Amino acid sequence: MRRYLIFLLLLGLISCGTQKTKSDKPIVAVSILPQKYLVNTILDTLAEVHVIIPPGGSPATWEPSTSDMRDLGDALIYFRIGHIGFEQAWISDIMDVNPELNVVDLSKNIPLRGINYSHGDHTHSGIDPHIWMSAKNMEIMARNTFGELQKLFPDHKPQLRRNYSKLMLEIKDCDKFATETFEDEQGKSFLIFHPSLGYLADAYGLQQVSIEFEGKEPSPAYLRDLIDKCNELEIHTIFVQQEFDKTNAEVIAREIDGNIIQIHPLSEKWAEEYKSIVSSIKRSFE
Repeated sequence: MRRYLIFLLLLGLISCGTQKTKSDKPIVAVSILPQKYLVNTILDTLAEVHVIIPPGGSPATWEPSTSDMRDLGDALIYFRIGHIGFEQAWISDIMDVNPELNVVDLSKNIPLRGINYSHGDHTHSGIDPHIWMSAKNMEIMARNTFGELQKLFPDHKPQLRRNYSKLMLEIKDCDKFATETFEDEQGKSFLIFHPSLGYLADAYGLQQVSIEFEGKEPSPAYLRDLIDKCNELEIHTIFVQQEFDKTNAEVIAREIDGNIIQIHPLSEKWAEEYKSIVSSIKRSFE
């Protein structure tokens, strides 16, 4: 019902044509904060970046406010991640509200990893949406972003290219840092509540073990099997995103005589957080 009311309200707001942006700058809309890092680095102060999912919000379940949708109606372009729950639930409504909006899927040309879930005799498959948690993927996303922004700001191409070159150097440095950090850690496993680091693990030869099961909190039987697996693999650290409840992680931590480390894959300071996560995983192996 809430979604339907928001949609009706937006149709009225946009049809009036009286909405004003927060500034005179053009609006570039993105789904999550790591995309703001890309756009802001390339554009600098040329545009206002509107992030739909705020700090602390879950990309899987977030519902946009009327102001979110209004800004999308005013945006020059909307960069979506590609496969997060919010986008899949709302993209058709977004396009109904603003059918002329240029929507760019940043997962284009990225090798997507699957996630398989077993339920009884049935197996369900899906796509891991956390593409930004691989520096190599982030290079592709930066390239896709730069290509579109050049079209929108043709009078600023030299500035955009300089900023893009700086951005790519920073992302490549993160990849180099991770490659060197995990050089002798091939095949090792780390434990995480929500499986958000699958692309990072694949990129550097690691194994991600997830507490969350089938997108839900785990059953007691699954937790018991997981604890046995942690003891077998000598895992004593659990990574938990800031957006998630730590209750189940605390239960497992007590059973494996382990500790909990909070991470923030949705941070706007993507490069800083990427290196921090890489360093934390490395320490968990020691």
